[in-house]
Amino acid sequence: MKLKTGSWVLVADGGHAMILENEGSALTPKLRMLRDYDEPHSRTSDLGEDKPPRAFSPAGGRRASFEGTDLHQVEEDKFIARIVHDLTQAAHNKAFHELVVVASPVALGTFRKAAGSELTSRIVFWLDKDLTKHPVAEITSAVARALEDGASG
Repeated sequence: MKLKTGSWVLVADGGHAMILENEGSALTPKLRMLRDYDEPHSRTSDLGEDKPPRAFSPAGGRRASFEGTDLHQVEEDKFIARIVHDLTQAAHNKAFHELVVVASPVALGTFRKAAGSELTSRIVFWLDKDLTKHPVAEITSAVARALEDGASG
């Protein structure tokens, strides 16, 4: 598979994302940055209570702890949902016809849950890899290689 001219590539993790467009050809792709998202998240302990919540049983006065909400993950999920919203709007406006999604494993799972049919119908390739800290040239080669190999996440 080749990356067609005009195809978009989303590279994301829970706090940083880039939307790139292929301005080159399918044989020699050249990605250009369209949009950069950067949303550093605080640690869970800075966002709220990081001790596990406790439940009290009315009979016998027993206490039990249970796993609380990971506030850091909640913030990352909101970040991915915002990107999905923006991409859905762009798809609706026919700004792109094909999308390649490259994301860290957790972000990829969140993206898949949040994306509706209008957006997922345009996704031609999923790559389970975090490339957010790589330069665009390295992202271009990694995506082109993955598309050639046909390996998806």
